[in-house]
Amino acid sequence: MARETKEQKLINKRVETAYYQSCSGIQIPMMSIPKVFEAGRVAVAEGADDETLKAKIRAFVETIRVN
Repeated sequence: MARETKEQKLINKRVETAYYQSCSGIQIPMMSIPKVFEAGRVAVAEGADDETLKAKIRAFVETIRVN
């Protein structure tokens, strides 16, 4: 597996932070975690600011939540 570039690390950190801030306490299937990150990366690629990123991640998580 290829190593992440600095830009990819920053994007992943931004997605991770947005996920934890907007979805803390929501249970999701473990195998869906990469899908959450992919949804976040797509939002970042579209130019989403932090609040839009949180909203898009939250909307995705609502479709896969367990509890």
